[in-house]
Amino acid sequence: MKKITKIAIIISVIIAVVVLGTVLMFAFAKNKTPITAEDFKNKMEEKEYIIGDASEQFAEYGYINKSYIAANKDYTYQIEFYEILDSEYASSFFNLNKQVFEERKGNIVTETNVNLKNYSVYTLSTDNKYRVLSRIDNTVIYVNVDKQYKDEVKGILDELGY
Repeated sequence: MKKITKIAIIISVIIAVVVLGTVLMFAFAKNKTPITAEDFKNKMEEKEYIIGDASEQFAEYGYINKSYIAANKDYTYQIEFYEILDSEYASSFFNLNKQVFEERKGNIVTETNVNLKNYSVYTLSTDNKYRVLSRIDNTVIYVNVDKQYKDEVKGILDELGY
């Protein structure tokens, strides 16, 4: 009976630590500040990316205000930026694309999923792809690149604050 009591205490302590950690994470999480579509365009041009305005492509949807695609110099990958009508539409856009990523993930994966205050980030690494969705308020960044560009893309997203 003493062994069962010790195990129950250990399990209770572990649960308490996890719950406390989660509560503290949410309590001290700061709001992130989104960049505008123009900021994205300018920052990516400074990095010598080729910028395309994809807004017309999404005009029929009505909830995407502005969209830019930034391709690296040799067009081997791109980073997409969406400025959306409001944070509700941005969350729906994020969740829809996350679902698409999840449906195509395969067996060998590493995933992260963070939802805090005004932002969400989902990353998916497979044996050959690196995918990212990052939402701050009403903006979303979408990345679906070959895994060899993972570190380069992560660096750019860090610089952008996404």
